[in-house]
Amino acid sequence: MAGASAGTFRRLAAATYDGLLLLAVLMLVTALLQVFTHGEAITRASVGRYEYAYCALLLACVAGFYVPAWTRRGQTLGMKAWNIRLETVAGALATPARALLRLAIAAPLYVLAITGVLVMIAHRGGPLTLIACLAPVSASFTWHALTGAGTLDDRLSGTRVRRAAPAG
Repeated sequence: MAGASAGTFRRLAAATYDGLLLLAVLMLVTALLQVFTHGEAITRASVGRYEYAYCALLLACVAGFYVPAWTRRGQTLGMKAWNIRLETVAGALATPARALLRLAIAAPLYVLAITGVLVMIAHRGGPLTLIACLAPVSASFTWHALTGAGTLDDRLSGTRVRRAAPAG
C-alpha cells in the first residue's frame, strides 16, 4: 500500500540493488583512471598525492549517484525497483542538504557492515569482528523493524522511506 512505511526487507533489497549499481560505477571510474597508471592500482606509491583526488572523486561519484535521485524523484533505481521513495517527514522531496546529511550518516554504517563481511570471507577476522562491524547497521534496522520509527539515518536527517505507488 502506497504511503505506508517501507519495510526492512524492501529497504535492504533496494540498498543491495543500488550498492551493486554504485560498485559498477566506481569500478568504471577506477578503470578509466588506471589508463594514467598503466594498469597499476591507484595508491600513494603509484600516484603520490593524487590519491587524495582519486578518493575525492569516488566520494563525488557516490554523492552524484544518490543526491540527485533523492532530490529530484525521491528514488534511486533500486528504490524504484522496490517501489519505495525517500521523502521528508512532511512528505516533500528531500533538499540537497538533507540528502547529503542522510548519505553522510548512512554510508559509514553500510561501509562498516560490508567491511565486516569481506573480512570474514577473507578469513582474516573472527566472529566478533563481524558482529562488531554489523552491530551499528543491525541496531538501526532492528529499531526500525520493532518500532516503525525509522532508521538512524531517517531520524537524524529528517527523512523517511515510504512505499510508493507502482509505476505503470
